[in-house]
Amino acid sequence: MTDTIHKPPETKRNRSDSYHPAMHGFEGRRMPAGHIWLVVVIALAIAVVFNSGGFLRDANGMRPGVLRNVVVAVATPIDAVAGWIGLDRPQQALAGVLGQSTDDADGAALVSDEPAPAPVATAPAISTPTPADPLKILVLGDSLSTFVGQQMAAQLADSKVADVKSVWRNGTGLTNPAFYNWEAGARSAVREQQPDVVVMLVGGNERNQMTLRGKTLVPGTPEWQAEYERRARVVMRAMMQEGAQRVFWSGPPTARDPEWNAVYADVNDALATAAATVPGVTYVDLYDESTPFAMEATIDGERVVARQRDGIHWTYPGSLPAARAEVEAIESVYGGLLKPRPASTEVSSDTQSAPGAESLRP
Repeated sequence: MTDTIHKPPETKRNRSDSYHPAMHGFEGRRMPAGHIWLVVVIALAIAVVFNSGGFLRDANGMRPGVLRNVVVAVATPIDAVAGWIGLDRPQQALAGVLGQSTDDADGAALVSDEPAPAPVATAPAISTPTPADPLKILVLGDSLSTFVGQQMAAQLADSKVADVKSVWRNGTGLTNPAFYNWEAGARSAVREQQPDVVVMLVGGNERNQMTLRGKTLVPGTPEWQAEYERRARVVMRAMMQEGAQRVFWSGPPTARDPEWNAVYADVNDALATAAATVPGVTYVDLYDESTPFAMEATIDGERVVARQRDGIHWTYPGSLPAARAEVEAIESVYGGLLKPRPASTEVSSDTQSAPGAESLRP
């Protein structure tokens, strides 16, 4: 016969019956839902005030439209008041420790605060790539550069004399340095990566007004194009001054939207003019006016989806011709030593996400 042991039923401990001296006086207290929302709103307001500069930069980085105008209108006076009474000083001090820039640069401030050497009269000598010392290629730019950089890396994957790295900063451009200053960003990237060659692809977010000495410059005007050319020249010189042997700069491709397409035409014209004035810089034309915009394209005999749904960005397979154009431009200077893959090996009919590239943070 087996003895059966009967255990008393376990009772679940009721927290309301528990007592701790530290909780004396707080039994049963709950914050009303309305108070919780009030606390959240106050916390957000404090965060905005103490980081008003970042709030304004992010607002400026939004796409043009009613929402951007409203957010900028709200952020501008907040940032002005916070700066006047010094509420932004803790955030600026922290950014300084982290090596970040908090400057809200306007167009005229697209020049480094540090003393810069005078522009060189001639392009520097180029090195001869070898397996022991391959050509370091850095692909920089906005989101348009991501797939192009990845395709360039794939094209040159079998090359023993080329090393490609791609870094980008989404939503940026030369028209809005208050959001991200490409002169400072390009200098920093070249200093850190120490490339021989920089491939720069930026211009997809340039449908913005610019200011110059208090005057508003509107897209589609000669004044706007002249200022864009000046800013591009500043960034080109900055990269050359930091030690790049050559810079290959491209603008955006044709766009489906006529207004965006008109801006892109002006951007490319300005870039071509600027590049012609800076020794060592070559403009690589990816804006094909002779070919109407199309979502699909035939690449190496295969029909592929070439553009994303926004009618601007390439898909991964659609970016292959642009990547080839960049590689060909580099080879024209470095003597065809890179040996890219044959044309038939880089075709795909589906879109992909950009693998392995890095996002460049300010």
